[in-house]
Amino acid sequence: MTALTDPDMASLLTVLLLTYCRVQACLLALPAFSMRGLPVRLRVALAMSLTPLLAEFAAPPAGAESLPDLSMLCAAEIVTGLALGGLVRLFAFALEIAASAIAATASLSQIMGVANEFSPHPIGNLLHLAGLALLMAMGYPLLVCDLLRESLALRPVGGWPVIAELMPTVLGLIRRSFVLAMLLAAPFILGGFLFQALSGMISKVMPALPVMFIAAPGAILLALLALVLLTPSILSVWADAVLNVMAADLP
Repeated sequence: MTALTDPDMASLLTVLLLTYCRVQACLLALPAFSMRGLPVRLRVALAMSLTPLLAEFAAPPAGAESLPDLSMLCAAEIVTGLALGGLVRLFAFALEIAASAIAATASLSQIMGVANEFSPHPIGNLLHLAGLALLMAMGYPLLVCDLLRESLALRPVGGWPVIAELMPTVLGLIRRSFVLAMLLAAPFILGGFLFQALSGMISKVMPALPVMFIAAPGAILLALLALVLLTPSILSVWADAVLNVMAADLP
């Protein structure tokens, strides 16, 4: 009796395949695991190693007798995995927004750097890589496994995501992401505004003084010093917020 003719073996293989589709799609959308620098073989190996551990929480789907039906079930799992990982990435994008606001208001966006997948300026690259390292150190991989396990227990394999249920979560995460980004960048935004206001007052009092030649280097120096002092707090607040969203608001 082959694996295809044995109903129990066929059901087990179907569950493993559908679980792998959800896990692999979720890893392709999650922060850190979706980095371009991460080898494709490592992503596939990670998803394949997690699949047997998580498949026990998935119930065998109905209606997988033919190849077209199985293809539709796999497509549904891919969409579900992308939606699950995309929600986490949507909220984690607050760090990139905050880094762009910091670089723009503190005159740091003009610093020479190489644009990559994280940010077009080195300040964003630094914050992004440091934030991912902090997430990994705070148990992010274990929380990802918990998130996938709960999604398989609450959302059976083979079902398509319900847009009406997903949209309020998406809108809420977008709103909270922007609020968190502005909170992280608030010291630099307010400091830049006060510095520019002070420079304007000095230029009014002493018109002959070349304020721009003094204010521009001073603004960059103060922004770099503030970045050195505030970066640990910024990354800590961001990492705690991301982990709290994964633990409490998803799936």
